Amino acid sequence: MSPDVPLSPRKEICNYISAYPVYSLAWSRREDRNSMFRMALSSFLEEPANKVQVVQLSPHHDPSQTPDRSDFGVVAEASVEYPLTKVLWQPAKGGYSQADLLAGTGDCLRIWDCEQTGEVTEMGLYRSNLRLRAKLSTRADYAAPITSFDWNQVDPRLVIASSIDTTCTVWDIETQQAKTQLIAHDREVFDVAFVAGSQDVFASAGADGSIRMFDLRSLEHSTILYEAPPTIAPSSSDLNLGDASYYSENPSVPSARVASFTPPLLRLSCNAIDPNYIATFALDSHHVSILDVRNPGSAVMQLVSHHAPVNAIAWSPSSPNQLCSAGADSRVLVWDIQQALATRQHQQRQAVVAAAQAKQLSRLTTGKDDFGDEHQSPLSPSSATSMQASNAIQAVAQAAAAQALAQQPTPVAPCLTYAARLPVNSLAWHQNSADWVSIGFGNTVQTLRL
Repeated sequence: MSPDVPLSPRKEICNYISAYPVYSLAWSRREDRNSMFRMALSSFLEEPANKVQVVQLSPHHDPSQTPDRSDFGVVAEASVEYPLTKVLWQPAKGGYSQADLLAGTGDCLRIWDCEQTGEVTEMGLYRSNLRLRAKLSTRADYAAPITSFDWNQVDPRLVIASSIDTTCTVWDIETQQAKTQLIAHDREVFDVAFVAGSQDVFASAGADGSIRMFDLRSLEHSTILYEAPPTIAPSSSDLNLGDASYYSENPSVPSARVASFTPPLLRLSCNAIDPNYIATFALDSHHVSILDVRNPGSAVMQLVSHHAPVNAIAWSPSSPNQLCSAGADSRVLVWDIQQALATRQHQQRQAVVAAAQAKQLSRLTTGKDDFGDEHQSPLSPSSATSMQASNAIQAVAQAAAAQALAQQPTPVAPCLTYAARLPVNSLAWHQNSADWVSIGFGNTVQTLRL
């Protein structure tokens, strides 16, 4: 089969087996035939000999399920000293005449040109070269490691990167200059992402346990959208780290070994379609928190089904209601939050109605109207006062219960579950074909049809 023949997977699960442990993944954002099923990935090696690879689905891949055989082939590879914390392709905008750029972060922000050579590999793929275009750092002598970054969808010239030095830096990759740098958190910044459809608004997650939102047009102010609730920090010798039930069931455990701390928030993911929703998870947390930027302060729902810490999350590129999560329990879960959002909106409406009723009955009990004027009840003073007080107390209690229910995270069950062979470290949702999600575990990348 020629490399120019339109290509799509011919089975439900496609594999790529790397020579290195796999950490970060990213699907190409172009829709042309030579990019449609192409992804970038990076290795995680402790020695300074790491790799970034570009792999593509082979037109000769076996349609039968062969978990020990690669369906993807390497078309380009580059060496980096330290493991990359994240890789991303530049968003496709204005056609494909421009260069196809790949970025990766670690000790600095690197930008590569991915250029096709015309040579065909043994797997029937066009070989490419990764040519380093730029190495961007805020300091020439030393730069703090970069934990994550995001490429702006509206203006693909802009890249924002987060660092352990508490800062976020916005880069213009055309001029290769930093446009602005700001102190985003009190401690390390672990993740950053632009809000969907915006050139200026972005959110960040940090070791201080908070999600913060910024606007590049007004950096004097920021909004703290969410702060992770305190959790238990036992000694490292305990196997059940962070599990509060362990200590209630084992009263012999010395209380001095238990302390409360705010867990770092490791990753965030901004909804690709609806700018109001952000997903995040904390260190060693088994659940994913969904935040609504219109109601800062608490999570609107918790996605609780993982049996071990969550490692990666990603929103669907085609649906505002679908989210995928992967964790150390080797499970990949797909969630649909549409019903839960409808339930929460209903609860919020009930809370508003109950609060209005309680306010009205409170006015009747005090004998005053909205203008503060007293009015006379048709009943005797004693019976009217008693009845009004009873009704008011009941209404206030109902309003408080409705308000508490509206503020609690709404539970959600996953709609799809997949069990991998090993703990899953990373995932990437296909940007142009939402039926496919790739996951990385060990030295294997699997592409799954949903």
